[in-house]
Amino acid sequence: MLFLTSRLDHTDEEVFKIKQLRQLVEKCDELCVGTDDTMLTKFLHYTRWDTIKAYQAIHAYYEFKRRHPTWLARHSIEHYRPLFYGTHCRFVMPHVDRDGRVLVIFKTVDGFQRFPDYLQSLVEMDDLIFESLLLLPRVQEKGITVICDLQGTTRNFLRQFSPAFMKVVNEKNGVLPFSQRIVHIIQRGFLMHVTSTLFMPFMNKEFKERIFTHDGRHLSKLREMVGYESLPAEYGGPASNVLDTDLIFNHLLQNADYLEKLQKYEKL
Repeated sequence: MLFLTSRLDHTDEEVFKIKQLRQLVEKCDELCVGTDDTMLTKFLHYTRWDTIKAYQAIHAYYEFKRRHPTWLARHSIEHYRPLFYGTHCRFVMPHVDRDGRVLVIFKTVDGFQRFPDYLQSLVEMDDLIFESLLLLPRVQEKGITVICDLQGTTRNFLRQFSPAFMKVVNEKNGVLPFSQRIVHIIQRGFLMHVTSTLFMPFMNKEFKERIFTHDGRHLSKLREMVGYESLPAEYGGPASNVLDTDLIFNHLLQNADYLEKLQKYEKL
């Protein structure tokens, strides 16, 4: 099952490192965060089970949250329902990619007229999605593949992408505890090219190496890298692979209590 959140067992060494990390976090007066296995293992996978680096990664993540509190979700899951169903711009596919990573689709859809604070809402929505995916052992172990479809980019978006905004995007990319993220950017036309050109200078070298661009008219490379069976129909996958907002939003609802609890975690 794609959204299976339980893991049957850990090795003896992994159990030891979970306990070790839990002790470090519980003894730290600065961190007001949970110490359940799911919380700890996402940082341990991220650091290849190096306990000290995982502890440092937790500090880095919540230091980012302390300095940029508006860059994380701040409301109940239901608060975001109109955004999900009013834009249909965020999806997860029911089948993993050819390397076993969960496949996420981000589309640029101009919702600025309907949602006055649209860019802020997108930032919070993406935070929810990432946190919800990090609940999954499959994602903790293998990471995710993201397809960013920029073909709906308008000038309304371009006005928002200031250097200051892009620097924070890059900073958050640096603290998100994904063991691996592969990003495929689909672009076509001048505006889409400008968008990706704006993004790239602010990405760190390691992250840039995992970003691949595709012309929206020629997606054979995308099919080869992601896998035909996993792709949405509109990107050359099977006709049965339709983009369905229900799939990701129902996952958020099923984990609403935990996700809303995460919003209260902080570094003092």
